[in-house]
Amino acid sequence: MQLTIRLLTGFTLTPIVIFLVLEGGIGLAVLVTIILVTAIYELATSMSIRSHDPILYVTSAGIIAMIFAIPTDTDVKLPFTACVLAIIAIPILEQTVPLRRIQKRPIAFTAMYQRTALGIFAIVYIGWLGSFFLALRQLQNGEEWLLLAISAVMATDTGAYFFGRALGKRKFASRISPAKTVEGAIGGVISGFTAVILINLLPDLEVTLWKMIILGILVPCIAQIGDLTGSVLKRSLDVKDFSQLIPGHGGVLDRLDSLLFGIPAVYCYLTWVIL
Repeated sequence: MQLTIRLLTGFTLTPIVIFLVLEGGIGLAVLVTIILVTAIYELATSMSIRSHDPILYVTSAGIIAMIFAIPTDTDVKLPFTACVLAIIAIPILEQTVPLRRIQKRPIAFTAMYQRTALGIFAIVYIGWLGSFFLALRQLQNGEEWLLLAISAVMATDTGAYFFGRALGKRKFASRISPAKTVEGAIGGVISGFTAVILINLLPDLEVTLWKMIILGILVPCIAQIGDLTGSVLKRSLDVKDFSQLIPGHGGVLDRLDSLLFGIPAVYCYLTWVIL
């Protein structure tokens, strides 16, 4: 039953994502913003941070500014830097604002800077890495490269899942995620590599084969590191999923972890090697 729900959800969401990737513009920017801000709140909830915490508001505003800066050719470092400075400043402002309820409390430095650390981690891990969705789309033939990146990462996740279920025997990173196996990891690399090579047949992607072979190996390997990063977070927070927002898949951040590593990897490879 769980597998059926997982597949139905995937088949429902995939056409929407493909359409918005091909169209680009404001629609894609809004979609990416919603995804990233939702992921921020899932992470905060898992860390028992209040949903009305001002650091979350500032972090969300910073992500929105970063995403909408890219289509307007504004340097993303500007909203990113402003957001980091604001996050660092918030605990100080909270202790200097003339509110009686704050002044009577002792200053809990550990709690203050745990929240600050969450905000900075979130704006880097989710905001900065997530901004590469739009940055990749802005490159030459960006819609095809973004489809390649998403397809390769999704193929990696799907291949690892099915190969692991069918053939998995030897545990892989069992301290992080007991369900992961060596066979699943190899299956993920094979699936991701196949997706890259097949999508390279698109008419506008005229790239030398050896460069695509390297990309086909690179993307699934880095995507699985991203998946393990998400697993480490969940393990450390003692949660199975960040939420149950996506039927059969868990939360937005559960689906995003591989993409947050895979898409920046494609962007860097393109700008350093191919373009």
